[in-house]
Amino acid sequence: MKKIGADLVRPRQTRFKKYMVAYMFILPTLLYLLIFQLYPLLESVRLGFTNTSFLRPGSGKFIGLDNYKDLLFNTPEFGSIVKNSILWVLGSTFFQYLFALPTSAVLNSNIAGRPLWRGLLMVPWVTPTVIMGVIFKAIFDGDYGIINYYLKTNIVWLGDGRTVWPVLLLTSVWKGLPYATLMILAGLQGISKDLYEAAYVDGCGKFKQFFKITLPLLTPVLFTSCLVSIVLTWTKFELIWVLTAGGPGTKTSILPTYVYTKSFINFDMGAGSAVATISMLFMLVFVLLYLRLFKKSDQYEVS
Repeated sequence: MKKIGADLVRPRQTRFKKYMVAYMFILPTLLYLLIFQLYPLLESVRLGFTNTSFLRPGSGKFIGLDNYKDLLFNTPEFGSIVKNSILWVLGSTFFQYLFALPTSAVLNSNIAGRPLWRGLLMVPWVTPTVIMGVIFKAIFDGDYGIINYYLKTNIVWLGDGRTVWPVLLLTSVWKGLPYATLMILAGLQGISKDLYEAAYVDGCGKFKQFFKITLPLLTPVLFTSCLVSIVLTWTKFELIWVLTAGGPGTKTSILPTYVYTKSFINFDMGAGSAVATISMLFMLVFVLLYLRLFKKSDQYEVS
């Protein structure tokens, strides 16, 4: 039995020595994920069950679900903040891809100066988010903005509840359009032109070709890239913070901005961590539902 056990262990040792160099290359990435990803995640969940605050001496005691109960049942604005988060994510993603489809179709055609237009498309994407927010804040400034100057109005775009969300979504679309267009453009270039030629011979017009060939073959690209856009939009709040800081009131506050407000303005790390945990759970459930929907639509056929 000892010999059999030794024979089982020896191949594992040999395999480890064989791939030891590969394991050494993986080790820095693994350590990074453990230290800077997994540990902060677990620590955030732990803090959500405590009353940790930088303003209360002796805080940090375990209080169970009190933070979550307070958020869900004693915080009137929390429901509207969740709705704002859904509006921000789904609205931004929807309009980004709505405009990305025709934009990518144009950039995929034989237009004059196509390389130049493709290069200019990337400008909003490579521009830092904070700088982009400052630019749009200046454009829509109620006193000195160029929008009011040319429209001859005095609308406080970022302070009016009726206009603030259209401005935020416009800014988000401007920032995220290049990524969506680039993904769709890559998908379009992967579609064989023979399919369009065969459809043309069969009397299929441009409109019908789009719905029978282009859209079905783009569906995997759209599902994957939309998921990435949704996750990135959900977790990043810099644009809203620079433009409105969640105001007026909590009109444009979303879960990530609420985390920042609770944790680093009110210094209530326990409540802020609870909000972060709820936000993470929302995103996890959504991703699982999204992937389940994608699995059901995994087979695509050109009809």
